[in-house]
Amino acid sequence: MRASAFEKKIVQYLKQLTPRVIGLESVNSIEILDMTPGAYNQNYHVRVNENKLIFRINNEQQSGLANQIEVEFTVLKFLEGQSIAPKGLHFDDSKNYFDFDILIEEYLEGPHLSLGQDISAVADLLAKLHSLKPANLPCVTWQDPLVDTYAMVRSDLEKYEAHKTASSEMITLTKKILKKAETAINDYRHLFQADCLNHTDVACDNFIKTAEGLRMIDWEKPRVDDYSYDIGCFLSEGAQLWCTEKIMRSADRDRFLQTYAHKSGNDWERVQEKNKIREPLISLHWILWGATKLCDLKDHRTIPQLVAAHEEKIQRYERLAMPRNIQKILDTNY
Repeated sequence: MRASAFEKKIVQYLKQLTPRVIGLESVNSIEILDMTPGAYNQNYHVRVNENKLIFRINNEQQSGLANQIEVEFTVLKFLEGQSIAPKGLHFDDSKNYFDFDILIEEYLEGPHLSLGQDISAVADLLAKLHSLKPANLPCVTWQDPLVDTYAMVRSDLEKYEAHKTASSEMITLTKKILKKAETAINDYRHLFQADCLNHTDVACDNFIKTAEGLRMIDWEKPRVDDYSYDIGCFLSEGAQLWCTEKIMRSADRDRFLQTYAHKSGNDWERVQEKNKIREPLISLHWILWGATKLCDLKDHRTIPQLVAAHEEKIQRYERLAMPRNIQKILDTNY
């Protein structure tokens, strides 16, 4: 297959880089192996000599930060040597070669996580991540985590309501949940502290089972937060429906929470309590995110570079954007 003009541009960019930037003494060959589109970026799988890399074009800022690519690179360097994430190699936000920011990182070989598998490994990895003290990291901090979660969902709803093709039923159900959640926000906000680094996008697709163990990819929106965000994200039906039609079994949920509490040194009952309060809002965030992305496509608001990628994900968005998913949160939590 002939290389596209864009792929040729990537090759040219890599050739002009100092080889040591990507961990090499010299660059003898460059091959574009594949391209995996994300919801906000284009991920090129590249082989330079015998080394496999990810060359990512950040088409949109998922975190909302203008310097998102720099923050992600800084966090990857912070995590280096911890057996948690890929190694960050280089970032470029100059836009001298591309219209968007770029990040080059280590390619991790292996399959994605399957729901219900490796529960203990996920708990262990998250406990390790949350044990690290994120001093001086330039990422976002949610100083009042439960209140900020509520505010995030309110913002999600506002963005969704602004679409012509938004579902009135979805909007009505979301407003009911937000109304009922107000009491819990006021009563339990004191339990949540911004004291550890969270990945915040803890879906099965973002775990890679490497030969050396489980790793997490896509550190686009790391945040200093309470550990309960990552826990609630992994257990939320919204995050699970994004990756699969299946939902985690109750026994697996309990085993995950028990293992995480043991590995992290947190009280199991407190871990359960905080998750019960926060998970419904996190799941609602995922549902509204998917519904909004679907509306973006229908209303022709998706940026041109990502239209094809989002069209490939329509079934995933449709799986999320169902009123019954919000009704279930309402029925089981409020």
